[in-house]
Amino acid sequence: MTARPSAARLDPHVRDALIKGIAEFNSWRFYDCHETLEDVWREVGSKGDSATLANFYQGIIKAAAGFHHLVRGNYRGAVNLLEDTFRLLGPYRPTALGIDVDRLLADIRRALDALESLGADRIAEFDRSLIPAIQFGPEATGAS
Repeated sequence: MTARPSAARLDPHVRDALIKGIAEFNSWRFYDCHETLEDVWREVGSKGDSATLANFYQGIIKAAAGFHHLVRGNYRGAVNLLEDTFRLLGPYRPTALGIDVDRLLADIRRALDALESLGADRIAEFDRSLIPAIQFGPEATGAS
């Protein structure tokens, strides 16, 4: 596996966008998070290059898009996008750029399981308190 860059070594524009995207996600501004991080994802280059963290950014983008669909009542869109986060973010466990990937994936799993147990017809009954926040430490901001 290629060594991952630390947040402190990220381009300042990318680091600032990551911080902004996390704040947007945690404020349930999922569409904005998607837009913010999609710009980063496009800038870092080819999909799947572990050195650029392209799949990492795409995983957070898909989580944001999945929760965006969930709060808008689109069951299939939410399930498909949230399921794909495990493939994209799994290789970055336990943490990446100061983000607790293990916790994020566990929280997404809990939300996805609850959503799937309700099914499409009962999506309005989803307990929105299960929507996770992205936990991150000082490395995400470049602080030591």
